[in-house]
Parts: sequence; C-alpha cells; structure tokens
Amino acid sequence: MRKIGLAWQIFIGLILGIMVGAIFYGSPKVATYLQPIGDVFLRLIKMIVIPIVVSSLIVGVANVGDVKKLGKLGGKTILYFEIITTIAIIVGLLAANIFQPGVGVNMKSLEKTDIQSYVDTTNEVQHHSMVETFVNIVPKNVFEALSTGNMLPIIFFSVMFGLGVARSVKKGNRCFAFSKARRKRCFM
Repeated sequence: MRKIGLAWQIFIGLILGIMVGAIFYGSPKVATYLQPIGDVFLRLIKMIVIPIVVSSLIVGVANVGDVKKLGKLGGKTILYFEIITTIAIIVGLLAANIFQPGVGVNMKSLEKTDIQSYVDTTNEVQHHSMVETFVNIVPKNVFEALSTGNMLPIIFFSVMFGLGVARSVKKGNRCFAFSKARRKRCFM
C-alpha cells in the first residue's frame, strides 16, 4: 500500500478540521471536550519546533560545507526573504484596503482589557539599542536559550555548530549523522 504524502496529510487534516469546526460551531459543550485536544496538539507542535530548527540548520550548514558558498547562500536567502516580505506587505495592505476589516464594529460594545502588558513590552523594546540586540543574538548559555525558546540565539548557535561540523571530517561524522537522523525523525 502506498503511503500518503505529507502535503496530502496536511490538506486532509485541514479539510477535516474545517468540517468538524463547521459541524460543531457554537456548541460550548463540544468546545469544552475538544479544547484539551487542541491544547495538546498546539503543545506538541511547539515542542517539535526547536529540534526541527536546530537539526535542519546544522545539517543544512554542514551540507554546504564551504564558508564562501554559505555566504553566497546567506545573501540569496536574505534577498529572497526581503522580496517575499515585501510581497506579503503589499498583499496585506491591498487586502486591508479592499476588505476594510473592522468597519462597522461597535467599539463601545467591545470588552476593555488591561493594556499594561503591551505598554511594558513597548517600553522594554524601546530601551534596547541595535547593538544590544546584535550582542544578545550570541547566547550566554545555549541551554538557557533552548529552555526559554529564544530563537535568535538558538539559530546562531545552530549555524556555528553546523560550521564546526562542516569543518570536521565529513565521512562518519557522528554529529552530522545524529542531526540528520533527528531531522528525518522530526518530519515523520
């Protein structure tokens, strides 16, 4: 029997999710039963993000091998990221201007919430300089970055580790083989 591809599995799950949501929409009794399942599912996704990022970056950087090739690839990646981000911004602005979300919403009927956490976050961000942001990319303790889910230091460490793996002997490299196997298992 042929195995269904990952893209089809995701698509089928999406359709089934839409169907279940449409069938049970507005039923608080069903929502209380399905809420724990959704929470566990989201936790499982969050649990796998860091291992996927770490192993994919280590294997990807180690596969490139040459630092010059890696620099060219990094430049192309940044250019691609900028182009895609610009396209996303344009699409978002067009969609907001065409569909005008929020028009007709009675603002007085909305529940007022405490915005202090947003104010605190804004104040914290304003106190960080650009230099301090770049310095904080380098982790003081990689395990602290892993445990708090601080992605920039994790990415920095993974790229540096991948460069170290690439510079070592490639054949039979246990770090490379382990990272490759871990990445493969994450996507199963």
